[in-house]
Amino acid sequence: MKVIVANYRFFVAGGPERYMFNFIAAAEKRGIEAIPFSVQNPKNRATEYEAYFAKPRADALLYSDTRRSLKNLYGIFRATVWNFDAARRLRKLIRRTRPDAVYILHEINHLSPSIIHAAQKEGIRVVHRISDFFMFCAKYDFLCGEEICEACLHGTYGKALRRRCVKNSRSGTLLRILAMKLYQWNGVYKKVDLFITPSAFTKGKLVEGGVPAHKIIHIPTFTDSQAVVPCYSHEKYFLFMGRMAKQKGTIYAVRAMKELKDSGYVMKITGTLSDSEDDLQIKRYIAEHHLEEKIVFTGFLAGGQLHELVAHASCVVCPAIWYENMPNTVLEAYAHGKPVVASRLGSLAEIVEEGKTGFLFPPKDAHALAKQLERFVRDEGLSEKLGRKAREKCEKEYGEELHMSRVISCLES
Repeated sequence: MKVIVANYRFFVAGGPERYMFNFIAAAEKRGIEAIPFSVQNPKNRATEYEAYFAKPRADALLYSDTRRSLKNLYGIFRATVWNFDAARRLRKLIRRTRPDAVYILHEINHLSPSIIHAAQKEGIRVVHRISDFFMFCAKYDFLCGEEICEACLHGTYGKALRRRCVKNSRSGTLLRILAMKLYQWNGVYKKVDLFITPSAFTKGKLVEGGVPAHKIIHIPTFTDSQAVVPCYSHEKYFLFMGRMAKQKGTIYAVRAMKELKDSGYVMKITGTLSDSEDDLQIKRYIAEHHLEEKIVFTGFLAGGQLHELVAHASCVVCPAIWYENMPNTVLEAYAHGKPVVASRLGSLAEIVEEGKTGFLFPPKDAHALAKQLERFVRDEGLSEKLGRKAREKCEKEYGEELHMSRVISCLES
């Protein structure tokens, strides 16, 4: 079997890319040829197929500010609305490799849904995994400031334009709205044979947005727990890991520690503070409440260093304020035998079992988060008790074999 795996990055920048490379490795173990299709970028991993990758949307690196030349503006328009270059190159790749299916992970704003149309024109099955809400939200995360907003879910975008949801830019927001209107008009998403959602919550949102339920299958993300030796002992720290972005709720993890000053525990956060307004807010809060010794920023960690950090945590904290779509951090925590304390929001409410694999608290309620963390302070055996259940859940529900067999079935049908 051959499958083209399409994603706008071919390097690790977050959860979707970790999933992509894990999927490719798992596929190859099963004798499946996984062929990448992406966008040209110096950060990409080397591959024999890079000549088929689409042109970048601007002269500078894709993810930094770019000069407002006509060429760059056209590139941004092309990539955001309808990328003829990506469609043409994908059709060439399909003709060379003759795959059984195209597995799309993320195409919005770079490859664009033009690649769905291209695969369909070549008679190739299209399976699309949904890792965010770009199909229905101009901004992707159903957030307006720090409040959940579903105004765009049913195709009305006036609020998005008024609020300048895309990077606080009226023109950028308008461009995204035009693109979404185009996709409604040409029905490109109707050409997808099957959608895969990592969470049941996300499946529900797709149905609310008009996608027929019979075209959606819920298949949770996987992790190779057999490659991780669980550790049920712990040191006196809680762990926040992942991107330090506003929607991840970092500030609420910091605020919770104000109530746990005398606990003997600290909050370790993977990452460092930048000069962004959100990070400056965190800096000010730490200084105002004298939390310098209670909040430890570890910097970016990977590999063995990250494994060690997770292994010795009391629990992992996920205070997200947006509809998380089954974050890898939860599965990584479970694999290491660590419970999770998370917001009762989105997929988190379905994958964290209250009192079994962790605890839930109302979103943006630092006081409630502190009360849940205090449980681990009062009962030092609680981390092991819940951690063993978490590991058991990980092995049973989020294993590689179960995931791959279900996805392969979708690609073959």
